[in-house]
Amino acid sequence: MERPRRTHAEARAQMRAGILRLGRDQLAETGAAGLSVREIARGLGVASSAIYRHVANRDALLTLLVVDAYTELAEAAEAADTATEPDERLRQLATSVRAWGTANPASWSLIYGSPVPGYAAPADETTPAGTRVMLQFLFILVQGDPAARRSPRPPVSDGLAQTLSGGITELVGQEATVGAALAAEALAVPGFAADAVEAWTALIGLVSAEIFGQLGPELSVFGEEILGRWVAATAERFGLSSPSR
Repeated sequence: MERPRRTHAEARAQMRAGILRLGRDQLAETGAAGLSVREIARGLGVASSAIYRHVANRDALLTLLVVDAYTELAEAAEAADTATEPDERLRQLATSVRAWGTANPASWSLIYGSPVPGYAAPADETTPAGTRVMLQFLFILVQGDPAARRSPRPPVSDGLAQTLSGGITELVGQEATVGAALAAEALAVPGFAADAVEAWTALIGLVSAEIFGQLGPELSVFGEEILGRWVAATAERFGLSSPSR
């Protein structure tokens, strides 16, 4: 019996999946600097020209892998987001981010490690996927007690306040009503937005320190506990814990 012919869309999807699979393998084996479109073509058993119809060069391959990594991370964090209480949602997000990162160190290194020499990620292609977890994190924080968000904090310069407000507007632009309210609060209470940036970068830094071996062999075994302390401190700072807890 003759097998049905694949549609153009099916063939394209299959080729893209193959490129991603072998690209991830290369990342794990040689790092971003060792990515080779020709090697991927050889692994798929096709001419290089067939690959170049999907990724024009190494930079396009890197961008494909960056978007794929951000998307996988976001899907893992969103799948873990099953709680209703904000402190538990924060714990789920942090735990899922750490779990994905430790299970996929090469992909984590690509998106949160040292920049790849000579490569600049195109913002229009990578930002939507790259900010999904950050947006989820921000929406968890605003579930907290408003009084905690507005508690006295170290002063924030006008320039930083404006930049933070603009960044929030851009980040949550698709959520027009929520975005406008958050941007206004970032200007009125810039300490909230500044603390959110500090908390986010601390989360990425903690996971990176564990993945890249920066904690050392003695501390690395306590990665889960250290992350738990970050969750507790962040929940307290943003008033996420319910009164009964």
